[in-house]
Amino acid sequence: MVKEEWAVDAQEEQCIVSVPVKSPKVLPSSGKKTTVVGFDQHLDRIVDKLTRGEPDLHILSIVGMGGIEAWNDLKLFFPNNGKGSRVMLTTRDSGLAISLGSQESYSLDFLNEEKSWNLFCQETFAQKDCPYPKLEEIGKNIAMSCNGLPLTIVVLGGLLANSNMKLEYWESVAKNVSTFRNSKDYDGCLKILSLSYNNLPVHLKPCFLYMSVFPEDSEIRVSKLTRLWIAEGFLKPISGKSLEEVAEKYLKDLINRNLFLSLEFGFDGRLKKCGIHDLLRDLCLREYEKEHFIYAPKVQCIGASGVKGDKCFICRFGSSLQRIDLNEVHDASQLTSLKSVLVCNTCRNKHRSLNKARLVRARLVRKLGHSAERETLHPTSLRYLEMMNTSEYDFSSPSTIALLWNQEIFKLFSLHLLNVMWDMPQLRHFLGSTHFVLPKEAATQDFVIMENLHTLSGMRNFRCTEEVLRRIPNLKKLRIYYDEKSKIEWTYYCLYNLVRLQKLESLSIEAEFLPLENLTFPTSLKKLRLEGWSIPWEKMMRVGSLLPNLEKLVLESNYVEEQEWNQVEGDFPRLKFLKISNNYHLKRWRAENIYFPRSSFYMTCWS
Repeated sequence: MVKEEWAVDAQEEQCIVSVPVKSPKVLPSSGKKTTVVGFDQHLDRIVDKLTRGEPDLHILSIVGMGGIEAWNDLKLFFPNNGKGSRVMLTTRDSGLAISLGSQESYSLDFLNEEKSWNLFCQETFAQKDCPYPKLEEIGKNIAMSCNGLPLTIVVLGGLLANSNMKLEYWESVAKNVSTFRNSKDYDGCLKILSLSYNNLPVHLKPCFLYMSVFPEDSEIRVSKLTRLWIAEGFLKPISGKSLEEVAEKYLKDLINRNLFLSLEFGFDGRLKKCGIHDLLRDLCLREYEKEHFIYAPKVQCIGASGVKGDKCFICRFGSSLQRIDLNEVHDASQLTSLKSVLVCNTCRNKHRSLNKARLVRARLVRKLGHSAERETLHPTSLRYLEMMNTSEYDFSSPSTIALLWNQEIFKLFSLHLLNVMWDMPQLRHFLGSTHFVLPKEAATQDFVIMENLHTLSGMRNFRCTEEVLRRIPNLKKLRIYYDEKSKIEWTYYCLYNLVRLQKLESLSIEAEFLPLENLTFPTSLKKLRLEGWSIPWEKMMRVGSLLPNLEKLVLESNYVEEQEWNQVEGDFPRLKFLKISNNYHLKRWRAENIYFPRSSFYMTCWS
């Protein structure tokens, strides 16, 4: 029978369900009796799992943020001798819990608002509620600022227990909790959590530390995070997997180790947004300062127009600027000195070898016949370039930006692409809004096959000619637009050739009155979005029946005057998400559950 719990002093270890009874001690010492706060329901379930009558050895893993075990060194001392032995351990690593087998692991969530408050009161007042009415509201705000992590609540509760319960002191804590992050007790928390970082495989440590570049409490899009990891060169290639798939595996590993938070999932169950707890972000910042692992800038975000005043040439911000001298690359063999480049302190401190960087000077010219020009500077080490405020400019032709031979990700807005993209064989993602122009000499010169190209998004008036599609055989995501004022026949754009992209998984087409005649999609499609199209509902059913892998379908602004759509069994065998919007003539939609056999199906429809 489990009668009581005792904290142990193994590697300064802290069980997240146990907190000390008395304040102001923040971290329990060896032999200190502890109590359980905020986990009553969990405790009942855990006790039930431990006291079941089976004679075999059972190992119960408690998984959550804030624990560690050395199981390989201990398991020999726990033989399965049929005597009903039970072993309970806490771990931050879901993978370790799975490897132990025996029983399904038990996951602990963060504390909710009520349980956070209960734990805070236990730590601050050594009782279940607040005996000082004037402090209750502000105390609840402080407890909420801990984001449900017991370890942080214990620290702040211990600090406030010694405050003589003065309102002024509590108000100062509530206004800026971060001022107490330099306390000895807080440092002790980080030492406990640093065990998780120290035990990370080498290839995951840079990915964890990179979270320090995002603001506190950020909800980070997984697609953006993984692209940044790729650009920074953090990923170790795995045979048979793309870098995007490797990045998803790394992210899953960090989540399984309870270092990252899962914040939002998509209709297909894939993670869309992630984050990190404030306490772990502080650990990131401290370890980042120690490691100082990013040597040269590989990511740049700049503006091309509409920005007044001096700005950092890397991140386009202007705080604490200083000037440094760098070398400029004109071609592969020539260097000239470039004076007075402005850089902010953040970028200067982030990149250890910034003063050794070489730069490419690219020229932008004003559209509509204006003679105004603008120059931008880019380190040759760049793999991710984001250019903002470029709607009035184009690259000069030919452009020296092609000297960025390591470029993998472009995020540009309203620029003519010209020949630039074809001179970058490492390019993986092109994002933005741009007119697509195929080089005139393409028909006569040898093709540069862009095998790495994964995403083309924001392409305007994109001609799907055989020459173009042969250059991008592994494309997985394509988003294209067609100008509503265009007088060109749709056949000119050769959309029927899209079927040649046999690895395409996501396709979005926007236009005005798009007829979609003689259009065949590749069967690999999982996501399809059509906006501004004009196709009878009967033909739309044929589209669905020819796409056996389609999981998401978005139909917006259909200009067909038909008022009824009658569904037929087998049209969309794997569809999980259907959205119909701004279809003003559609009045009746006849469908039954059997027409959408996938149980996770979700649909929204409005006009």
